[in-house]
Amino acid sequence: MKHLTITVLSLFFIFSSCGCRQGDDVVNALLASHDDKPPVLRSWEMVTPTSARLSFNEPVVIKPTDFTIDGKAVSDGTVSNGTVTLTLTDAIPLGQSARLEGRVEDLARNSVRFSIILWAKNPNPATVLINEFTTKGTEANPDRVELVVTGRGNLAGLTLYAGTPSLYSDRFIFADRWVERGTYLVVRFQEGTDSGEHTSEKLSGLSSNNGSLSVAVSPEWESAIIDAVVWGNVVTTTYEGFGSQALLTQVSQLYDGEQWNSQKSKDSVDSTDSTATRSFCRDRLSDTNSSADWYICDTRQASFGSLNSEKRYVP
Repeated sequence: MKHLTITVLSLFFIFSSCGCRQGDDVVNALLASHDDKPPVLRSWEMVTPTSARLSFNEPVVIKPTDFTIDGKAVSDGTVSNGTVTLTLTDAIPLGQSARLEGRVEDLARNSVRFSIILWAKNPNPATVLINEFTTKGTEANPDRVELVVTGRGNLAGLTLYAGTPSLYSDRFIFADRWVERGTYLVVRFQEGTDSGEHTSEKLSGLSSNNGSLSVAVSPEWESAIIDAVVWGNVVTTTYEGFGSQALLTQVSQLYDGEQWNSQKSKDSVDSTDSTATRSFCRDRLSDTNSSADWYICDTRQASFGSLNSEKRYVP
C-alpha cells in the first residue's frame, strides 16, 4: 500500500504540473483498483446427503481445515471461481439441521468468516398438495391445514409455511417419516382443544381474511415451493386489496415462482363465507394454481384427516 501511495502521489504531481485533466482520471483509477471488500456469501444448500454448495459474489480460495460442521472438521473442500463445494464426513440426519462455520478469502486476500445453518438433503421427498384449511378458528376448532400425499416418499424437511419461505409468520417442519400416496397430514396453527398430530412452531393462528400458505421442499430460504394458495375477502382496499405489505410481497413471490396464477387480490380464494367449520377445500385434487381449485364446504362439514366433504356452502 505504501508503494501504491507513492506512485499515486507522483502521478498526481506530474499531471497537476502539466495542467492535464487526465491526471484526475489516473489517480481515481489507481485508487479504485485496490480491493478492500471481503467476499459476500450469496446462497448455500445441501446438494447431496454429504455435500454442500456455497456461492460467493467473486472468486475465492479456501482451506478445508477452515470449515467445521457442528464442531467437526469437513472431509474435503474444492472451489471453482465463486462456488465452494464441501464434503461432509457424515450425512446430516434427515429432517435435521447442522451449523456450518467457515472462512474464505478472495484473490486480494480479503477474508470473511461466517456461520450458517444447513438442512439435511432428502433424496426421496414425498409430493403433497394443500387440501383443506381454516383461518377463522376457535378453541374447539382451531386453525388447521391438511396436506394430502400425492406421491410416496419421505417427509423429512418438508416445510409448511403461513406465508412463503422468505417471509412467513409461522411454519411446521416435518420429521423423517415415509408416507404413501393418499396419506392425510394435519397441522394445527392455533391453540385449542384439538389434539392433532402436528403443531406449528408458534401456534399464533392464520390470518383470518387475507393470507397465503405454501409448502417447500426444505426449510432453506431459497428452497423450491411445491404448492401454495392465496385467500382474501372482497372488501379490503389497502395494499392493492391484500391488506398488508407482507401478503402483497408473498403473492408476488408465488406468482414469480409460478405457484399462483395471478397478482390481483380479486383472484384470491374468497374467504367471506369461511368459518371455523366451513373450511376451504380443494376440489378433487385440481391443481391449476388458482382460486378455481377451491370451494368452501357447508357448515360443520370440515373433514380434516379424511376425504373432503362434497357438500358446498351456498350463501
